[in-house]
Amino acid sequence: MKSKVCDLLGIEYPILQGGMAWVADASLAGAVSKAGGLGIIAAANAPVDVVRNEIRKVKEITDKPFGVNIMLMSPFVDEIAELVIDEKVKILTTGAGLPSKYMKD
Repeated sequence: MKSKVCDLLGIEYPILQGGMAWVADASLAGAVSKAGGLGIIAAANAPVDVVRNEIRKVKEITDKPFGVNIMLMSPFVDEIAELVIDEKVKILTTGAGLPSKYMKD
């Protein structure tokens, strides 16, 4: 089943796994992406080293697209935003706040 969202995200099926705090780790996100959907790691309020390890684990599981969900109320939000850029994660979702400070006017 193909759709515009599949084409946009580079996935096989229009299945987007939620970035559920403390549930959506590398093993879940990697499995969903490997199966053709879009897996999303939940950064929650984890420190940057934890999120970096999860991103790299997903990259070991699959070379297919995946994303990271950044909780904007996290005390580590700025560091996580930089990490996502540094690790070249192309898909990002946000929650628990407004992402306007990270967007162009």
